[in-house]
Amino acid sequence: MSREEVDAQLLRLDADGGRISDALGELTDNSGYKMLESAPLRGATARRWQLASDRLAALWDDYTAYQDVVNRAREIRGRRVKPKPEELAAITELLRGRSITLSVKAVPLAQRSLTGPSTIADTVTLGGAVQRMNTDFQAAADVVSEVETAWNTLFELADPVQQKLKDLITAVRAVGDRALGTATAGVGDEYSALRKEIFADPLGLISPGSTFRGRLDAVRGEIDSLAATAVGAVDLRSGFDQRISQLLRMVERIDEAEAAQLAATREVREKILATSLPPPTGLGPALRARLGALSALREREQWTRLSEEATALANALEVGLAAANRTRAAIAGLLDRREELRARLAAYRVRAARLGAAENQSLEAYYQTAYELLWTRPCDLAAATRALAGYQKAVLALDGAGGSGGRS
Repeated sequence: MSREEVDAQLLRLDADGGRISDALGELTDNSGYKMLESAPLRGATARRWQLASDRLAALWDDYTAYQDVVNRAREIRGRRVKPKPEELAAITELLRGRSITLSVKAVPLAQRSLTGPSTIADTVTLGGAVQRMNTDFQAAADVVSEVETAWNTLFELADPVQQKLKDLITAVRAVGDRALGTATAGVGDEYSALRKEIFADPLGLISPGSTFRGRLDAVRGEIDSLAATAVGAVDLRSGFDQRISQLLRMVERIDEAEAAQLAATREVREKILATSLPPPTGLGPALRARLGALSALREREQWTRLSEEATALANALEVGLAAANRTRAAIAGLLDRREELRARLAAYRVRAARLGAAENQSLEAYYQTAYELLWTRPCDLAAATRALAGYQKAVLALDGAGGSGGRS
């Protein structure tokens, strides 16, 4: 190389060295890199980072060797304004020859000759070193970028749950219930464990087959459930008397429905020949006792259990009221059935009169049979239904409309 070529080459190498230094500095200042350096990694992320770290360590070694060669060349060039031919030759060897030793490998004993070397040095030119550094840098940067993206994705999922947890803790403190506090601490531990896993192995958590999302959803569900309980407990504490009044009114409605059952049973047994009737529900006393137990929980300030019991009682009251009304309707339905049959009998007698068959003795016999059954106590509904069907058939026969016997 001529003196001018040496000077130009050293300028280019200085510029390349500066860019390499800047790129390495930017990488090590990256937030993802710093987290990888400090996080207690494991799993897939630990394996990937170990490989990347090894390549980064090799990169730094190569960069140091690169700088050493450039510095040696610059030192020779700086000895005099006009370098001697042997100095230019030395600089040329450094800048264009295989002047950088990347690694020294031991030669296996089975592959050695008696006079051959025991080690082999892997040497490259400055250009080869830059190429290798570039490859190692890109591999490490790719891992840092991939892990940082995984962290961002996972924390975007986890951070809203953390806010829910904070809100839950605030609500639980307002309630002051020990059991709810214990449950909240438990779900908090579950969430903390998930966050630790995010820090430790983000690549593993976003890989196919990972259960992370399902577990996070389960924690979110637990938090929502506890939050609902806490809110319910707070609301119940502030509006306890109003809630008790509402529940008491439901109990009273059940009492009224069950009283109506008994009244309907007495009337049916008096007026209807019934072999069996639906048994009365009799839910009122037990539900009233459960309502009374809520006051004891209030006195002990067990707000979480009180909220749960109040909600369960409200559900039981709704179910109980529906059951009581169904039973009442089933019993009273027998009386309604008798009235329906009476109305149909009267309607068909009017129809018979319009046909001019009011004095028909045969038809009147059918009518009297049905009438006596429907106005006799207790009324045999089955027999009355059969008698009415016979009267209806006879009337329709006179009308000549047996196929339309459903009109009345």
